[in-house]
Amino acid sequence: MSKGGLLKNKNINLIGIFMLWILTITYLVLHHALWRDEVRNFMIGIGATSRIHIIGNPHPFLVYKIEQLLYWITDSYYVLPASSLFISLCSVILLLFFSPFNFRLKALILFGYPMLYEYTVMDRNYGISALLMLLLACCFSTDKYKYIFSGPILFLLANTNVHSALIVGGFSVLWPLSIWYENGKKWSEDTKKACLNSFLGIAGFIACFMTVYPTRYDLAAAHPVEMTVKHHFRFFKHLTFFGCKDYLSDVFGHHLFGKIVYLALEAVAYAAILFSPLVLWGDAFLFSVAAVSLIGFPAFFSIVYQGNYRHEALWLMLVVALLWIKKNTYKESAGNVLNKIGSVSFYTILTIQVILSGLLAFHEVHKPNSMSKQFVNFINKDEILKDSPILSSMDYNLEAIPYYTKRPVFMMTLNDYDVVVPYKNKLDYNLDDLLKTAQKLAACSKSPPLILIANDKEKAGSSVLNIMDENAEKSVRNYMYNYWTFTVTSEQKKRFLENTREIARYPNGYLEQGFIVYQLNVARTEQSNCRSK
Repeated sequence: MSKGGLLKNKNINLIGIFMLWILTITYLVLHHALWRDEVRNFMIGIGATSRIHIIGNPHPFLVYKIEQLLYWITDSYYVLPASSLFISLCSVILLLFFSPFNFRLKALILFGYPMLYEYTVMDRNYGISALLMLLLACCFSTDKYKYIFSGPILFLLANTNVHSALIVGGFSVLWPLSIWYENGKKWSEDTKKACLNSFLGIAGFIACFMTVYPTRYDLAAAHPVEMTVKHHFRFFKHLTFFGCKDYLSDVFGHHLFGKIVYLALEAVAYAAILFSPLVLWGDAFLFSVAAVSLIGFPAFFSIVYQGNYRHEALWLMLVVALLWIKKNTYKESAGNVLNKIGSVSFYTILTIQVILSGLLAFHEVHKPNSMSKQFVNFINKDEILKDSPILSSMDYNLEAIPYYTKRPVFMMTLNDYDVVVPYKNKLDYNLDDLLKTAQKLAACSKSPPLILIANDKEKAGSSVLNIMDENAEKSVRNYMYNYWTFTVTSEQKKRFLENTREIARYPNGYLEQGFIVYQLNVARTEQSNCRSK
Protein backbone atom coordinates (compact mmCIF):
# COMPACT_ATOMS: atom_id res chain seq x y z
CA MET A 1 0.00 0.00 0.00
CA SER A 2 1.27 3.51 -0.83
CA LYS A 3 2.29 5.99 1.84
CA GLY A 4 -0.77 8.11 1.03
CA GLY A 5 -3.04 5.10 1.47
CA LEU A 6 -1.50 4.27 4.83
CA LEU A 7 -1.93 7.86 5.98
CA LYS A 8 -5.55 7.85 4.86
CA ASN A 9 -6.27 4.60 6.76
CA LYS A 10 -4.52 6.01 9.82
CA ASN A 11 -6.71 9.13 9.77
CA ILE A 12 -9.84 7.03 9.29
CA ASN A 13 -8.89 4.92 12.31
CA LEU A 14 -8.26 8.00 14.43
CA ILE A 15 -11.56 9.58 13.39
CA GLY A 16 -13.26 6.26 14.14
CA ILE A 17 -12.03 6.03 17.75
CA PHE A 18 -12.66 9.77 18.17
CA MET A 19 -16.32 9.29 17.23
CA LEU A 20 -16.55 6.22 19.47
CA TRP A 21 -15.15 8.25 22.36
CA ILE A 22 -17.69 11.05 21.73
CA LEU A 23 -20.59 8.57 21.65
CA THR A 24 -19.38 6.94 24.87
CA ILE A 25 -18.98 10.15 26.84
CA THR A 26 -22.33 11.43 25.54
CA TYR A 27 -23.94 8.33 27.02
CA LEU A 28 -22.04 8.80 30.29
CA VAL A 29 -22.86 12.51 30.57
CA LEU A 30 -26.58 11.85 30.04
CA HIS A 31 -26.48 9.54 33.08
CA HIS A 32 -24.31 11.84 35.18
CA ALA A 33 -25.62 13.36 38.40
CA LEU A 34 -23.46 16.17 39.73
CA TRP A 35 -22.33 15.78 43.33
CA ARG A 36 -21.16 18.28 45.88
CA ASP A 37 -17.47 18.37 44.95
CA GLU A 38 -18.32 19.50 41.42
CA VAL A 39 -21.03 21.97 42.36
CA ARG A 40 -19.20 23.46 45.36
CA ASN A 41 -16.24 24.71 43.33
CA PHE A 42 -18.53 26.03 40.60
CA MET A 43 -20.64 28.02 43.08
CA ILE A 44 -17.50 29.50 44.62
CA GLY A 45 -16.13 30.32 41.17
CA ILE A 46 -19.19 32.23 39.97
CA GLY A 47 -19.49 34.12 43.26
CA ALA A 48 -22.80 32.55 44.33
CA THR A 49 -21.67 32.70 47.97
CA SER A 50 -20.10 35.57 49.89
CA ARG A 51 -18.76 33.33 52.66
CA ILE A 52 -16.05 31.57 50.69
CA HIS A 53 -13.45 33.35 48.61
CA ILE A 54 -10.80 32.15 46.21
CA ILE A 55 -8.05 33.21 48.62
CA GLY A 56 -7.83 30.61 51.37
CA ASN A 57 -9.72 27.97 49.41
CA PRO A 58 -7.86 24.68 48.81
CA HIS A 59 -7.89 25.13 45.02
CA PRO A 60 -5.99 27.84 43.09
CA PHE A 61 -7.59 30.43 40.87
CA LEU A 62 -7.51 29.29 37.22
CA VAL A 63 -10.62 27.11 36.97
CA TYR A 64 -12.60 29.51 39.14
CA LYS A 65 -11.80 32.38 36.79
CA ILE A 66 -12.66 30.33 33.70
CA GLU A 67 -16.05 29.37 35.15
CA GLN A 68 -16.63 32.94 36.33
CA LEU A 69 -15.99 34.29 32.84
CA LEU A 70 -18.15 31.69 31.10
CA TYR A 71 -20.98 32.21 33.57
CA TRP A 72 -20.75 35.98 33.09
CA ILE A 73 -21.10 35.45 29.32
CA THR A 74 -23.89 32.85 29.37
CA ASP A 75 -25.65 33.38 32.73
CA SER A 76 -26.26 29.63 32.75
CA TYR A 77 -25.28 26.82 35.11
CA TYR A 78 -24.78 24.61 32.05
CA VAL A 79 -21.32 26.15 31.65
CA LEU A 80 -20.12 23.71 34.33
CA PRO A 81 -20.53 20.47 32.32
CA ALA A 82 -20.04 22.29 29.01
CA SER A 83 -16.66 23.72 30.01
CA SER A 84 -15.46 20.34 31.26
CA LEU A 85 -16.48 18.64 28.02
CA PHE A 86 -14.88 21.34 25.88
CA ILE A 87 -11.59 21.15 27.80
CA SER A 88 -11.53 17.37 27.48
CA LEU A 89 -12.39 17.59 23.78
CA CYS A 90 -9.38 19.85 23.23
CA SER A 91 -7.17 17.36 25.07
CA VAL A 92 -8.41 14.48 22.93
CA ILE A 93 -7.87 16.41 19.68
CA LEU A 94 -4.32 17.21 20.73
CA LEU A 95 -3.69 13.59 21.68
CA LEU A 96 -5.15 12.00 18.55
CA PHE A 97 -4.05 14.39 15.82
CA PHE A 98 -0.89 16.09 17.10
CA SER A 99 0.90 13.60 19.37
CA PRO A 100 3.68 11.32 18.08
CA PHE A 101 2.16 8.19 19.64
CA ASN A 102 1.12 5.11 17.70
CA PHE A 103 -2.54 4.16 17.32
CA ARG A 104 -2.43 1.58 20.10
CA LEU A 105 -1.05 4.01 22.68
CA LYS A 106 -3.51 6.74 21.69
CA ALA A 107 -6.42 4.33 22.08
CA LEU A 108 -5.25 3.22 25.53
CA ILE A 109 -4.96 6.82 26.75
CA LEU A 110 -8.26 7.83 25.16
CA PHE A 111 -10.33 5.05 26.73
CA GLY A 112 -8.52 4.97 30.04
CA TYR A 113 -10.46 6.02 33.10
CA PRO A 114 -8.94 9.55 33.27
CA MET A 115 -9.92 10.68 29.78
CA LEU A 116 -13.13 8.67 29.53
CA TYR A 117 -14.63 9.63 32.88
CA GLU A 118 -12.60 11.31 35.62
CA TYR A 119 -11.35 14.27 33.54
CA THR A 120 -14.35 14.50 31.20
CA VAL A 121 -17.64 13.51 32.78
CA MET A 122 -16.58 14.72 36.23
CA ASP A 123 -16.73 18.51 36.19
CA ARG A 124 -13.71 19.44 38.26
CA ASN A 125 -10.39 21.24 38.02
CA TYR A 126 -8.27 18.29 36.87
CA GLY A 127 -9.24 17.95 33.21
CA ILE A 128 -7.64 21.32 32.51
CA SER A 129 -4.42 20.03 34.09
CA ALA A 130 -4.39 17.20 31.55
CA LEU A 131 -4.98 19.68 28.71
CA LEU A 132 -2.18 21.99 29.84
CA MET A 133 0.24 19.07 30.23
CA LEU A 134 -0.46 17.93 26.67
CA LEU A 135 -0.21 21.52 25.44
CA LEU A 136 3.12 21.86 27.25
CA ALA A 137 4.37 18.67 25.56
CA CYS A 138 3.27 19.99 22.16
CA CYS A 139 5.06 23.35 22.60
CA PHE A 140 8.09 21.99 24.44
CA SER A 141 8.73 19.54 21.59
CA THR A 142 9.01 22.36 19.04
CA ASP A 143 12.07 24.60 18.96
CA LYS A 144 9.96 27.43 17.58
CA TYR A 145 7.62 27.55 20.58
CA LYS A 146 9.62 25.89 23.35
CA TYR A 147 10.97 29.08 24.90
CA ILE A 148 7.91 31.18 24.10
CA PHE A 149 4.94 29.28 25.51
CA SER A 150 6.42 26.80 28.00
CA GLY A 151 6.70 29.39 30.78
CA PRO A 152 3.14 30.73 30.52
CA ILE A 153 1.76 27.18 30.30
CA LEU A 154 3.72 26.18 33.42
CA PHE A 155 2.33 29.23 35.25
CA LEU A 156 -1.24 28.31 34.35
CA LEU A 157 -0.70 24.61 35.09
CA ALA A 158 0.54 25.44 38.59
CA ASN A 159 -2.73 27.23 39.26
CA THR A 160 -5.10 24.41 38.36
CA ASN A 161 -4.57 22.40 41.57
CA VAL A 162 -1.92 21.86 44.24
CA HIS A 163 -0.77 18.54 42.77
CA SER A 164 -0.07 20.14 39.41
CA ALA A 165 1.80 22.90 41.22
CA LEU A 166 4.09 20.23 42.69
CA ILE A 167 4.73 18.90 39.18
CA VAL A 168 5.48 22.40 37.91
CA GLY A 169 7.85 23.04 40.81
CA GLY A 170 9.92 19.98 39.99
CA PHE A 171 9.83 20.63 36.23
CA SER A 172 10.86 24.28 36.63
CA VAL A 173 13.85 23.47 38.84
CA LEU A 174 15.12 20.50 36.85
CA TRP A 175 14.77 22.03 33.36
CA PRO A 176 17.43 24.78 33.54
CA LEU A 177 19.68 22.54 35.65
CA SER A 178 19.63 19.83 32.99
CA ILE A 179 20.49 22.31 30.19
CA TRP A 180 23.26 23.85 32.29
CA TYR A 181 24.73 20.40 32.94
CA GLU A 182 24.41 19.26 29.32
CA ASN A 183 26.26 22.38 28.16
CA GLY A 184 29.30 21.55 30.27
CA LYS A 185 28.05 23.51 33.28
CA LYS A 186 28.20 26.71 31.26
CA TRP A 187 25.72 29.60 31.17
CA SER A 188 24.48 29.20 27.58
CA GLU A 189 21.75 31.07 25.72
CA ASP A 190 19.43 28.07 26.07
CA THR A 191 20.07 28.03 29.82
CA LYS A 192 19.04 31.68 30.04
CA LYS A 193 15.84 31.02 28.07
CA ALA A 194 15.03 27.99 30.20
CA CYS A 195 15.57 30.02 33.38
CA LEU A 196 13.17 32.72 32.19
CA ASN A 197 10.49 30.16 31.45
CA SER A 198 11.17 28.27 34.68
CA PHE A 199 10.87 31.54 36.56
CA LEU A 200 7.28 31.79 35.32
CA GLY A 201 6.67 28.22 36.48
CA ILE A 202 8.06 28.97 39.94
CA ALA A 203 6.03 32.19 40.03
CA GLY A 204 2.95 30.07 39.29
CA PHE A 205 3.91 27.71 42.11
CA ILE A 206 4.24 30.65 44.52
CA ALA A 207 0.93 32.14 43.32
CA CYS A 208 -0.76 28.78 43.94
CA PHE A 209 0.72 28.56 47.44
CA MET A 210 -0.29 32.12 48.32
CA THR A 211 -3.82 31.52 47.01
CA VAL A 212 -4.35 28.28 48.89
CA TYR A 213 -2.49 28.84 52.18
CA PRO A 214 -3.39 29.56 54.87
CA THR A 215 -6.50 27.52 54.11
CA ARG A 216 -9.61 28.89 55.77
CA TYR A 217 -12.50 26.95 54.30
CA ASP A 218 -11.53 23.27 54.42
CA LEU A 219 -10.70 21.38 57.60
CA ALA A 220 -8.69 18.68 55.84
CA ALA A 221 -6.40 21.17 54.14
CA ALA A 222 -6.20 23.51 57.14
CA HIS A 223 -5.25 20.74 59.60
CA PRO A 224 -3.32 18.21 57.50
CA VAL A 225 -1.41 16.53 60.33
CA GLU A 226 -4.57 16.00 62.35
CA MET A 227 -6.33 14.51 59.34
CA THR A 228 -3.55 12.19 58.22
CA VAL A 229 -2.12 10.73 61.41
CA LYS A 230 -4.19 7.58 60.94
CA HIS A 231 -3.24 7.19 57.28
CA HIS A 232 -0.62 4.78 56.05
CA PHE A 233 1.89 5.33 53.29
CA ARG A 234 -0.08 5.81 50.07
CA PHE A 235 1.46 4.79 46.75
CA PHE A 236 -0.95 5.35 43.85
CA LYS A 237 -3.35 2.66 45.04
CA HIS A 238 -6.26 4.08 43.04
CA LEU A 239 -4.37 3.51 39.77
CA THR A 240 -4.40 -0.19 40.60
CA PHE A 241 -7.33 -2.59 41.03
CA PHE A 242 -8.08 -1.18 44.50
CA GLY A 243 -11.41 0.33 43.41
CA CYS A 244 -12.45 -2.92 41.72
CA LYS A 245 -11.85 -5.26 44.64
CA ASP A 246 -15.55 -6.07 45.05
CA TYR A 247 -15.97 -6.76 41.32
CA LEU A 248 -12.97 -9.09 41.30
CA SER A 249 -14.21 -10.88 44.41
CA ASP A 250 -17.55 -11.49 42.75
CA VAL A 251 -15.80 -12.98 39.73
CA PHE A 252 -13.04 -15.01 41.42
CA GLY A 253 -14.71 -15.65 44.75
CA HIS A 254 -14.27 -14.30 48.28
CA HIS A 255 -12.09 -17.16 49.48
CA LEU A 256 -8.38 -17.89 49.17
CA PHE A 257 -8.26 -18.19 45.37
CA GLY A 258 -10.02 -14.86 44.89
CA LYS A 259 -7.64 -13.17 47.34
CA ILE A 260 -4.60 -14.61 45.58
CA VAL A 261 -5.85 -13.38 42.19
CA TYR A 262 -6.48 -9.90 43.59
CA LEU A 263 -3.05 -9.69 45.25
CA ALA A 264 -1.36 -10.90 42.05
CA LEU A 265 -3.15 -8.24 39.97
CA GLU A 266 -2.25 -5.58 42.54
CA ALA A 267 1.39 -6.64 42.44
CA VAL A 268 1.44 -6.34 38.63
CA ALA A 269 -0.16 -2.89 38.81
CA TYR A 270 2.24 -1.56 41.44
CA ALA A 271 5.23 -2.93 39.52
CA ALA A 272 3.94 -1.27 36.34
CA ILE A 273 3.68 2.08 38.11
CA LEU A 274 7.11 1.75 39.68
CA PHE A 275 8.89 0.88 36.42
CA SER A 276 6.92 3.15 34.05
CA PRO A 277 9.39 6.07 34.36
CA LEU A 278 11.98 3.86 32.69
CA VAL A 279 10.18 4.51 29.41
CA LEU A 280 11.88 7.93 29.64
CA TRP A 281 15.33 6.50 30.35
CA GLY A 282 17.92 8.13 28.13
CA ASP A 283 16.80 11.68 28.82
CA ALA A 284 18.01 12.66 32.28
CA PHE A 285 15.66 15.63 32.57
CA LEU A 286 12.43 13.85 31.57
CA PHE A 287 13.25 10.75 33.62
CA SER A 288 14.09 12.91 36.65
CA VAL A 289 10.78 14.83 36.46
CA ALA A 290 8.80 11.56 36.36
CA ALA A 291 10.89 9.95 39.13
CA VAL A 292 10.76 12.98 41.44
CA SER A 293 6.97 13.17 40.99
CA LEU A 294 6.70 9.43 41.60
CA ILE A 295 8.34 10.01 44.99
CA GLY A 296 6.76 13.39 45.75
CA PHE A 297 3.13 12.47 45.18
CA PRO A 298 3.03 9.57 47.69
CA ALA A 299 4.84 11.77 50.23
CA PHE A 300 2.20 14.47 49.75
CA PHE A 301 -0.63 11.92 49.97
CA SER A 302 0.81 10.46 53.17
CA ILE A 303 1.74 13.68 54.98
CA VAL A 304 -0.52 16.49 53.73
CA TYR A 305 -3.71 15.10 52.20
CA GLN A 306 -4.67 11.63 51.06
CA GLY A 307 -5.01 11.34 47.31
CA ASN A 308 -7.86 9.90 45.27
CA TYR A 309 -7.92 8.72 41.67
CA ARG A 310 -8.20 12.21 40.20
CA HIS A 311 -4.99 13.27 41.97
CA GLU A 312 -2.99 10.13 41.23
CA ALA A 313 -3.94 10.11 37.54
CA LEU A 314 -2.20 13.49 37.14
CA TRP A 315 1.09 11.64 37.44
CA LEU A 316 -0.03 9.29 34.69
CA MET A 317 -0.85 12.23 32.42
CA LEU A 318 2.53 13.74 33.27
CA VAL A 319 4.31 10.61 32.01
CA VAL A 320 2.19 10.78 28.84
CA ALA A 321 3.30 14.39 28.29
CA LEU A 322 6.96 13.61 29.03
CA LEU A 323 6.90 10.63 26.65
CA TRP A 324 5.45 12.92 23.96
CA ILE A 325 8.45 15.24 24.42
CA LYS A 326 10.88 12.34 24.35
CA LYS A 327 9.45 10.86 21.15
CA ASN A 328 9.65 14.21 19.38
CA THR A 329 13.17 14.83 20.69
CA TYR A 330 14.60 11.43 19.84
CA LYS A 331 13.22 10.31 16.49
CA GLU A 332 14.73 6.84 16.84
CA SER A 333 13.36 4.84 19.75
CA ALA A 334 15.90 3.59 22.26
CA GLY A 335 16.34 -0.16 22.26
CA ASN A 336 18.04 -0.74 25.61
CA VAL A 337 16.62 -3.11 28.18
CA LEU A 338 15.55 -0.40 30.64
CA ASN A 339 13.50 1.40 27.99
CA LYS A 340 11.80 -1.84 27.03
CA ILE A 341 10.94 -2.57 30.67
CA GLY A 342 9.56 0.95 30.99
CA SER A 343 7.56 0.63 27.78
CA VAL A 344 5.99 -2.68 28.83
CA SER A 345 5.24 -1.24 32.27
CA PHE A 346 3.67 1.91 30.85
CA TYR A 347 1.50 -0.03 28.42
CA THR A 348 0.48 -2.29 31.30
CA ILE A 349 -0.64 0.53 33.61
CA LEU A 350 -2.51 2.21 30.73
CA THR A 351 -4.25 -1.08 29.95
CA ILE A 352 -5.28 -1.31 33.59
CA GLN A 353 -6.87 2.15 33.29
CA VAL A 354 -8.93 0.88 30.33
CA ILE A 355 -10.06 -2.06 32.46
CA LEU A 356 -11.02 0.40 35.21
CA SER A 357 -13.08 2.30 32.62
CA GLY A 358 -14.99 -0.84 31.77
CA LEU A 359 -15.62 -1.68 35.42
CA LEU A 360 -16.19 1.79 36.90
CA ALA A 361 -17.03 4.42 34.26
CA PHE A 362 -20.59 3.18 33.70
CA HIS A 363 -21.57 2.94 37.37
CA GLU A 364 -23.98 5.88 37.17
CA VAL A 365 -26.23 3.94 34.83
CA HIS A 366 -27.20 1.90 37.90
CA LYS A 367 -26.03 4.03 40.85
CA PRO A 368 -25.66 7.81 40.44
CA ASN A 369 -22.93 9.68 42.28
CA SER A 370 -25.52 11.76 44.14
CA MET A 371 -29.23 11.47 44.81
CA SER A 372 -29.69 15.25 44.67
CA LYS A 373 -30.79 15.22 41.02
CA GLN A 374 -33.46 12.57 41.67
CA PHE A 375 -34.62 14.42 44.77
CA VAL A 376 -35.00 17.74 42.93
CA ASN A 377 -36.87 16.03 40.09
CA PHE A 378 -39.21 14.60 42.73
CA ILE A 379 -40.02 17.91 44.44
CA ASN A 380 -40.31 19.79 41.13
CA LYS A 381 -43.29 17.63 40.25
CA ASP A 382 -45.17 19.11 43.22
CA GLU A 383 -46.20 22.78 42.92
CA ILE A 384 -45.97 23.21 46.68
CA LEU A 385 -42.80 21.27 47.48
CA LYS A 386 -40.71 22.72 44.67
CA ASP A 387 -40.31 25.96 46.66
CA SER A 388 -39.86 24.33 50.06
CA PRO A 389 -36.95 25.37 52.29
CA ILE A 390 -34.50 22.47 52.56
CA LEU A 391 -32.26 21.60 55.50
CA SER A 392 -30.35 18.49 56.48
CA SER A 393 -28.76 16.60 59.35
CA MET A 394 -25.50 16.82 57.36
CA ASP A 395 -24.92 20.16 55.65
CA TYR A 396 -22.50 19.06 52.95
CA ASN A 397 -25.09 16.59 51.64
CA LEU A 398 -27.02 19.65 50.46
CA GLU A 399 -24.34 21.27 48.32
CA ALA A 400 -25.34 19.68 44.99
CA ILE A 401 -29.01 20.64 45.38
CA PRO A 402 -28.68 24.40 44.56
CA TYR A 403 -27.30 23.51 41.12
CA TYR A 404 -30.64 21.95 40.22
CA THR A 405 -33.01 24.23 42.19
CA LYS A 406 -31.18 27.50 41.41
CA ARG A 407 -31.78 28.62 45.01
CA PRO A 408 -29.94 28.30 48.33
CA VAL A 409 -30.54 25.72 51.05
CA PHE A 410 -30.50 26.22 54.81
CA MET A 411 -27.21 25.28 56.46
CA MET A 412 -27.34 24.31 60.14
CA THR A 413 -23.65 25.09 60.61
CA LEU A 414 -24.27 28.64 59.35
CA ASN A 415 -27.78 29.12 60.73
CA ASP A 416 -28.54 30.75 57.41
CA TYR A 417 -29.25 30.10 53.74
CA ASP A 418 -26.34 29.54 51.36
CA VAL A 419 -25.26 27.36 48.45
CA VAL A 420 -22.07 25.98 50.04
CA VAL A 421 -20.87 25.43 53.59
CA PRO A 422 -17.41 26.52 54.82
CA TYR A 423 -15.78 23.44 56.29
CA LYS A 424 -14.47 25.22 59.36
CA ASN A 425 -17.29 25.50 61.90
CA LYS A 426 -17.69 23.07 64.78
CA LEU A 427 -21.25 22.12 65.62
CA ASP A 428 -22.94 20.01 68.28
CA TYR A 429 -26.61 19.65 67.36
CA ASN A 430 -29.53 17.24 67.63
CA LEU A 431 -32.84 16.25 66.04
CA ASP A 432 -34.75 18.83 68.13
CA ASP A 433 -32.56 21.55 66.65
CA LEU A 434 -33.52 20.45 63.14
CA LEU A 435 -37.23 20.41 64.07
CA LYS A 436 -37.16 23.86 65.69
CA THR A 437 -35.23 25.33 62.76
CA ALA A 438 -37.73 23.88 60.29
CA GLN A 439 -40.61 25.36 62.31
CA LYS A 440 -38.98 28.79 62.21
CA LEU A 441 -38.45 28.51 58.47
CA ALA A 442 -42.10 27.52 58.02
CA ALA A 443 -43.20 30.90 59.36
CA CYS A 444 -41.66 32.64 56.38
CA SER A 445 -42.39 30.19 53.60
CA LYS A 446 -45.44 29.39 51.52
CA SER A 447 -44.20 25.81 51.28
CA PRO A 448 -43.54 23.34 54.11
CA PRO A 449 -39.85 22.83 54.93
CA LEU A 450 -38.21 19.55 53.95
CA ILE A 451 -35.78 17.91 56.36
CA LEU A 452 -33.24 15.44 55.00
CA ILE A 453 -31.82 12.91 57.47
CA ALA A 454 -28.63 11.54 56.00
CA ASN A 455 -27.98 7.82 55.66
CA ASP A 456 -24.93 6.22 57.20
CA LYS A 457 -22.09 5.17 54.98
CA GLU A 458 -22.44 1.54 54.00
CA LYS A 459 -20.45 -0.80 56.22
CA ALA A 460 -19.97 -4.52 55.91
CA GLY A 461 -22.13 -6.41 58.40
CA SER A 462 -24.33 -3.41 59.24
CA SER A 463 -27.99 -3.30 58.25
CA VAL A 464 -28.71 0.16 59.74
CA LEU A 465 -28.48 2.75 56.98
CA ASN A 466 -30.16 5.70 58.70
CA ILE A 467 -30.11 6.99 62.25
CA MET A 468 -33.94 7.25 62.20
CA ASP A 469 -34.19 3.47 61.72
CA GLU A 470 -31.92 2.73 64.65
CA ASN A 471 -33.73 1.35 67.69
CA ALA A 472 -31.64 2.91 70.46
CA GLU A 473 -32.19 5.25 73.40
CA LYS A 474 -29.49 7.56 72.07
CA SER A 475 -27.69 7.58 68.73
CA VAL A 476 -24.76 9.76 67.71
CA ARG A 477 -23.23 10.46 64.31
CA ASN A 478 -19.99 12.34 63.70
CA TYR A 479 -19.49 14.14 60.41
CA MET A 480 -16.75 16.18 58.79
CA TYR A 481 -13.71 14.67 60.48
CA ASN A 482 -15.68 14.59 63.77
CA TYR A 483 -16.14 18.38 63.79
CA TRP A 484 -19.93 18.00 63.56
CA THR A 485 -21.74 15.85 66.13
CA PHE A 486 -25.39 14.99 65.52
CA THR A 487 -27.42 13.34 68.30
CA VAL A 488 -30.84 11.66 68.24
CA THR A 489 -32.62 10.39 71.36
CA SER A 490 -35.78 8.32 71.46
CA GLU A 491 -37.74 11.28 72.89
CA GLN A 492 -36.48 13.60 70.17
CA LYS A 493 -37.38 11.06 67.53
CA LYS A 494 -40.91 10.77 68.93
CA ARG A 495 -41.41 14.56 68.84
CA PHE A 496 -39.94 14.75 65.37
CA LEU A 497 -42.22 12.06 63.93
CA GLU A 498 -45.27 13.69 65.54
CA ASN A 499 -44.52 16.91 63.65
CA THR A 500 -43.35 15.51 60.30
CA ARG A 501 -44.18 12.83 57.81
CA GLU A 502 -41.85 10.79 55.67
CA ILE A 503 -42.38 11.43 51.95
CA ALA A 504 -39.37 9.77 50.27
CA ARG A 505 -36.27 7.66 50.80
CA TYR A 506 -33.10 7.65 48.74
CA PRO A 507 -30.37 5.01 48.98
CA ASN A 508 -26.73 5.98 49.10
CA GLY A 509 -25.21 7.23 45.87
CA TYR A 510 -21.83 6.19 44.57
CA LEU A 511 -20.09 9.20 46.15
CA GLU A 512 -22.69 10.74 48.45
CA GLN A 513 -24.95 9.42 51.15
CA GLY A 514 -28.66 9.18 50.47
CA PHE A 515 -31.31 10.37 52.91
CA ILE A 516 -34.86 10.15 54.21
CA VAL A 517 -37.03 13.15 53.31
CA TYR A 518 -39.44 14.43 55.95
CA GLN A 519 -42.04 17.13 55.33
CA LEU A 520 -42.94 19.39 58.23
CA ASN A 521 -46.64 19.23 59.19
CA VAL A 522 -47.62 22.88 58.90
CA ALA A 523 -50.44 24.83 57.31
CA ARG A 524 -49.43 27.05 54.44
CA THR A 525 -48.65 30.53 55.75
CA GLU A 526 -48.20 33.94 54.21
CA GLN A 527 -44.60 34.66 53.27
CA SER A 528 -42.79 37.08 55.56
CA ASN A 529 -39.25 38.19 56.25
CA CYS A 530 -37.32 35.15 57.48
CA ARG A 531 -34.44 37.13 58.86
CA SER A 532 -36.67 39.11 61.18
CA LYS A 533 -37.93 36.00 62.94
